[in-house]
Amino acid sequence: MRERRRHYELMIVISPLHANEEGIAAAIERVTHSIVASGGEVSGINQTSPWGRRKLAYPIREYASGEASRRNFTEGFYVLITYSLSAAKVTEVERTIKLTDAIMRHLVTVVEQKGVAVVAAEGVEAVAEKAE
Repeated sequence: MRERRRHYELMIVISPLHANEEGIAAAIERVTHSIVASGGEVSGINQTSPWGRRKLAYPIREYASGEASRRNFTEGFYVLITYSLSAAKVTEVERTIKLTDAIMRHLVTVVEQKGVAVVAAEGVEAVAEKAE
């Protein structure tokens, strides 16, 4: 049975401690490598305006690497990644994200393609009308 590939958007917030060029590139590379290794295809990475370094809506308490206690972070570096992947493989990508110390928060959302569903539904109706 063939698994259905879906389109996803992934928003990650990178810690300001890792928000230099090398740290951002390493975090993005690790996530995209995980997506490709799981059989997915990355279609876009957006870290330009309105994303990039931004003030957070509320402070996030996170462990900084090498410290015993949590710190309050009020800024983060936002990156939006769009990709397509099998629905069963999303948990593997999320596991990699959770194990990446530079990423403070993430959110994966499914991108609904309404245009494709509407065209397919109209095609089925047209076939049904011709059959009658």
